[in-house]
Amino acid sequence: MTIPHPACPSCGSSATLPFESEEGPGGGGSPLDVALGVLFLFLSLLAAVLFFLIGRASLPAAVILLLALFLFWRQRRERRRARNGPRFYVCLDCNRNFRY
Repeated sequence: MTIPHPACPSCGSSATLPFESEEGPGGGGSPLDVALGVLFLFLSLLAAVLFFLIGRASLPAAVILLLALFLFWRQRRERRRARNGPRFYVCLDCNRNFRY
C-alpha cells in the first residue's frame, strides 16, 4: 500500500515527489560490507539447518522459535519506520522543498 504524496504547503499543488539526494549510496559496497553479507548468508543457512533439526526433534519448540524470530523482525521494522521521521519532498510546480 503506497501513501499518496502530500500537497505543497506553499502553492497547494499535489504534484510533489520525495526528494532524492545526489550524494546517495554508490553502486558498490566496501569490502567490509561484502564480507559481512557473505557471513550473514552462511549464518542464515546455519540457522535454517538448526531450525530443521529442532523441528525434527520437537515441532512445538520450532514453531515457538519461528514465531519469536518473526516478532523480532517485525519489531525492528516498526522501529526503523518510526525512526525515519519526516521526509523531504519537492514541489514540481513551485520548486520548493518541504518536510512532511
